[in-house]
Amino acid sequence: MREDEKNCATCAHSFMESEGLRLRQKCRSPEYNSPDYTSGMFMEDRERGLCRFWTSEIQSG
Repeated sequence: MREDEKNCATCAHSFMESEGLRLRQKCRSPEYNSPDYTSGMFMEDRERGLCRFWTSEIQSG
């Protein structure tokens, strides 16, 4: 897969959740949801249009 295709739309961690009348894309990656993932890192990822936690399949324990 090309590097520019590694985003939330193609990630195994991504899912859609209803918030009121809207659907929001969420991430179930433990690294993404950890306190170690800072807002600066999030903004850097967003600017690049990529996710550092992207995976094509979820690894089991």
